[in-house]
Amino acid sequence: MITLWRVIKAGFVNFIRNGVLSFASTTIMVLTLLSLSVFLIVNVALTTGIQAIQEKIDISAYIEDKATESQVVELQNELAGLSEVRSVKYVSKDEALTRYREQNANNKKLLESLEGIENPLPASLEVKVYDPSKLEQVNKIFETDNYKPIVRKVSYKENKIVIDKLFRATEFIKKVGIFATTAFALIAIIIVFNTIRIAIFSQRDDIEIMKLVGATNWFIRGPFVLEGALYGIIATIISMIALAAILYYTGPSISGYFGGVGSDVTSYLYKNVVLIFFVQLGIGIFIGVVSSWLALRKYLKS
Repeated sequence: MITLWRVIKAGFVNFIRNGVLSFASTTIMVLTLLSLSVFLIVNVALTTGIQAIQEKIDISAYIEDKATESQVVELQNELAGLSEVRSVKYVSKDEALTRYREQNANNKKLLESLEGIENPLPASLEVKVYDPSKLEQVNKIFETDNYKPIVRKVSYKENKIVIDKLFRATEFIKKVGIFATTAFALIAIIIVFNTIRIAIFSQRDDIEIMKLVGATNWFIRGPFVLEGALYGIIATIISMIALAAILYYTGPSISGYFGGVGSDVTSYLYKNVVLIFFVQLGIGIFIGVVSSWLALRKYLKS
């Protein structure tokens, strides 16, 4: 028990003694853990945001005026029978005009131009799918010989551009997150490794004396390993505080940009705060302990 207490005490002394280096090591580890957490939170925000956007993405097939009711019903039924399709809604010419008036309620000139003329807007079928990546398969229905003559235009191309941009942005952000986390982790290992090596070098005479009097490797290694673990523990606490502050100030902006996603992200953090804390703690201690262990190998072998 006394030996364990001495090891713990020596670890804290080493941490305090290496003031500037301890600060640098802890700072880099904070950035590592914070980048990991931000990457996780951003991934949650993107996933939630994509789901929200996906629910709004559909295909609108504008029907030719010459199409008969039976042709439209046949097309609607075939679409509804596809496993990829979630819903199919028929929008009549009158409903399309009503929507148009509501959307342009502030544009009096545009509304006045519709007065006294026949409704120029076509009827349409609004098709929603479970997975936006399946839109192309659904779009092929409109290009068949049976339905091509009665379909004036399909909004698939416009929606495909939005979907492609969305997925490209998601993949890019994920790659950046992985790169940043890996880079900071490597930098943290290098800095902690060198910090411990400097501490070992400054105490090399004491280490030699301990080895001569028969001290175990565990007793010699303990304080330095504990010092490395302290970097991880303190970095985790600071990182969690910083993460909470970031979400507190950016949550409303995220919510406004993605339409409510910010509140989902904040809720995710609150529900998983214990898990996130222990994941950060585990990674932080792992980096600190492994770096210390590697730095000590040379001195304990010689």
